[in-house]
Amino acid sequence: MNVWDWEPSVVAGCAVLALAYIGLVRKRDWSRAPYFLAGIVLLLLDLVSPIDTLADQYLLSAHILQHFLLALVIPPLLLMGTPQWLAAQALERPLCRRIERVIGQPPLSWLLGVGAMLAWHIPLLFNAALANDALHVAQHLSFLVTGTIFWWPILGPLQERRLPVLGAVSYLFSACACCSLLGAFLTFGPVGLYPAYLNPPLPNVWGLDPKSDQQLAGLLMWVPGCFVYLAGILSTIRHWYSGAEGARRETFPGYFAGPSQ
Repeated sequence: MNVWDWEPSVVAGCAVLALAYIGLVRKRDWSRAPYFLAGIVLLLLDLVSPIDTLADQYLLSAHILQHFLLALVIPPLLLMGTPQWLAAQALERPLCRRIERVIGQPPLSWLLGVGAMLAWHIPLLFNAALANDALHVAQHLSFLVTGTIFWWPILGPLQERRLPVLGAVSYLFSACACCSLLGAFLTFGPVGLYPAYLNPPLPNVWGLDPKSDQQLAGLLMWVPGCFVYLAGILSTIRHWYSGAEGARRETFPGYFAGPSQ
C-alpha cells in the first residue's frame, strides 16, 4: 500500500504554520525550533501518507495510530517548540489571556483532552465521522486542538502555568488509566464495533483479519498511549528533581562542594 493523498488544504496549512513559525523566530533563539518543525512534519505525514488511506478505508489499527499521533505526539512537540517569549506575548492580548485562564485550568484541560479521545471512539460518533468528510475533518482538528490544551499544563512554555509535580503526576496517571480502558475496550470488545472495517476493499491487508485488526488497534491505544503518559510523568519528576537539587546547592553550597583538598 503506497498511496499518498496530497490534500491541498493539509499541505497549505502545514506550510503556512511552518513559515509563520520561521518568520516569528528567525531573529530569536532557535533551540526549540526542531521540536516544532518535527511536529509539523509529523502532522503532514500523518494526514497525507499511506497511513491516512489505510485509516480511512482498510485498517482500524491505522486509524487509531493516526488519532494517537494527532492527540498524544504532535501537540507535545508543538508545545515544546513554542518559545517562552512567544507564549508570553500571546498572553499579553486580553482575549488570549481570558481564553487561557479558562481552558488552561487543569480540570477543564484534562476533561477536554481525555473526553475528546473517549467520545470520538464511541462507535456511533466514530462511524459517523467515517461516513462524513466534514465531520471527519472536525474529528481530526478536535484531536489536535484538545490534545494541545491537554498538554498545556504539563509542557506549556511558561513555567508558572504548569502544574506542580504531584498535580502533574495525578493528571497524567489518570489520563493513562482512561487510555487503558479505551484500549481494553477495543482489544476485548466484540468484532464489528466499526463496521466499515469488516469488509475493506482489499481484505487481509498486511495479513490482518477484522478481529486481529481491532485487537491491534486496542493494543496501539493501550501500550504506546500509556508509554507517552509515563514519559510525561518521568520527565516531570526529573525536571522537579533537577530544580530541587539546584535549590539545595544554592542553599548549602559548602555541603555540595566536596571535601577540601
